[in-house]
Amino acid sequence: MSVWCNGAFVDHLTLDLAERGLMLGDGIFETIAVREGRAIWLDAHLARMARTADALGLAFDEHKLRGALFSVLIKSAAPSEVLRITLTRGPTGRGFAINGDKPTLMISLNPFDLSKLPASVRLATSTIRRNPSAPSSHFKTISYIDGIAAAREVAGRADDALLLNTEGHVACTTIANVFLLKDATLITPSDGQGILPGIARAVIMAGVAELGLSLELRPVQSAELATADAVFVTNSLRLATPVSSIDGKACGMRAIDDINAFLERDFS
Repeated sequence: MSVWCNGAFVDHLTLDLAERGLMLGDGIFETIAVREGRAIWLDAHLARMARTADALGLAFDEHKLRGALFSVLIKSAAPSEVLRITLTRGPTGRGFAINGDKPTLMISLNPFDLSKLPASVRLATSTIRRNPSAPSSHFKTISYIDGIAAAREVAGRADDALLLNTEGHVACTTIANVFLLKDATLITPSDGQGILPGIARAVIMAGVAELGLSLELRPVQSAELATADAVFVTNSLRLATPVSSIDGKACGMRAIDDINAFLERDFS
């Protein structure tokens, strides 16, 4: 494991007790797949991070960040790794609306064992709801308590939690976007449904014509999941993973190998 923080590699991380990320979860992050020292979809991840930082008033220096990433990635020592970039407002005085002038930037690089990725996942619907108007729903912030609570709620009976929004429509899982495949149509919840618009999701949406599919972005009723030819979930590390069951009921298992092959082209 390599960890870079505020300009230097560190063995142990020491944080100011006024650090906003620690005290208030006031920060953002990106998790990026690395293959043979190359960060996959890096530009898209950094563009999303820049948009999020701007929306939340966090200082974001992309030039500085890219320099730090270069220093970290040259330490790559495994065929497959995961890169995490965390940016917080840093230490500040008291007050929710206060601005910080010393943001904390931390980058870590860890081995990632692809052999442990699941061939499929079981979902269970959580009682926790995604609020489409909440920043924590559509920005990738370090305030992940809803996802943690939902994952703990379904632990032991499913691999991940399915989260609905406050209107009862399908939103996402704790770590992934949700897609339905029905005939030649891909269906996924639209951006206003309380989802974090994922990078792998965007790649798939951009490639639907090449995949010979059409795309529907709209509210998705939970009942639609039971009648889909396939349900699958996506994120930047796992790519597309079939859902085998939801709340103990089997899902359609039409193969999605062509979708994964399309995503994996960027990894070669």
